Amino acid sequence: VSTQSTGYKKTGRHYSVDSSPGHSTSTGSLSDTEYNRPAPRKRPTRVTPSNGRVAPSNGRVAPSNARAAPTGAHYSQQSAQKSRFSYSTANTHPVTPPSSDDEMDENTKKGVVLIQATLEDVQSLNKLQEDIFELRFSDSGLTSDLIHFLGDLCNDKNIVRLIFEDCELDDWTLLSKVLNNTRISHLGFHATSVGDEGAGRISQLLTSTACIASLDLVDCRIGCAGIAALGVALMQNTSLKSLNLSKNPFLPKGAVLFFRALKGGNSTLQFLSLSNTCCGNTQVIMMICALLLRNTCLSHLNLNNTTLSDDGVTLVSESLVHNNNLTSLCIAGNGLEDGSAHELAVTLADKNSLQHLDLSNNNLSSNGLHVLIQSSTVQGQIRRLDLTGNNINPRQFMSLVKSVEDLALVGIVVF
Repeated sequence: VSTQSTGYKKTGRHYSVDSSPGHSTSTGSLSDTEYNRPAPRKRPTRVTPSNGRVAPSNGRVAPSNARAAPTGAHYSQQSAQKSRFSYSTANTHPVTPPSSDDEMDENTKKGVVLIQATLEDVQSLNKLQEDIFELRFSDSGLTSDLIHFLGDLCNDKNIVRLIFEDCELDDWTLLSKVLNNTRISHLGFHATSVGDEGAGRISQLLTSTACIASLDLVDCRIGCAGIAALGVALMQNTSLKSLNLSKNPFLPKGAVLFFRALKGGNSTLQFLSLSNTCCGNTQVIMMICALLLRNTCLSHLNLNNTTLSDDGVTLVSESLVHNNNLTSLCIAGNGLEDGSAHELAVTLADKNSLQHLDLSNNNLSSNGLHVLIQSSTVQGQIRRLDLTGNNINPRQFMSLVKSVEDLALVGIVVF
């Protein structure tokens, strides 16, 4: 992150860039791989409150880079594209990208973060001459007036990514109607009370627009009715490629309805994340396996921290033998034992499409890991096998493998 000295003025609850003489704007040029990293520590900047008194040197200052992005599998997907963003937390004067080729190339995308946004803050963005690639609302209450204006802003500034973090919305019906007339391709809700009502409106949006390719609904309090409605919508949707439903409290009954609908006809969804949900339930796993046997497009499946059992892994392994599309399977943090390792070893030794397997933070021993490594090196299709955080005896394990170099050649991570 490259920064220059920045002046900030406090206006009400918000911080804006001081454009007065002597102050230059601050720009954070971030790759997606750096996007989750905290900003580098720098000398505190003094903030001048509206009452004219000087705040202490440790006063709150809006950072030059954006608020940390949520840790979802979608962002890890974007890191492969090596996109770069220039972010501003200023509510009225977003940062202008620098002209230096060393700091930012022609592919740089511009993003704006609004913290505790008001209608006036959103209206001020219309004064910008540049387009906005990503607009992120954080800790904001979105009124009907603000949502109405947001639709026009998305079209005027060619906004592609729209994200809401820890926000409250007054009218889900209105938001769905407004977004239906935009060209938003990535829609994200994080720690926002979407609930079943919001999920239902988003489902209607998915059936009426062909623009949204990526949808994040992380920690949004979606229950059985909401996830079932999303499944029905995916039967008709032909544009969505990535769906993140992590950290939602729906019950196994709702998950079964979701997969039953998804199995019925979706042909576009490639990435599905269900981490920290009830999807480790045996009944749900059976529906997932049925989906894997018939689906021809799903390539990434995330079942981390779902209390997936060894019996569940056996079912998944058997279905993968007949699946030629899944390239990435994440089942970390499920307390799996060596029995799961042996089942997966049989799958890996057979010819299949799996290239990335995440088994980190389970209860596998050195013997189970050895079986996995042997099977993954037989076919050689595995590019990354993550085995960190298991019950490994380093000395015993190293006596079972030929060399550390052999592990690195096939992308095996153990310690």
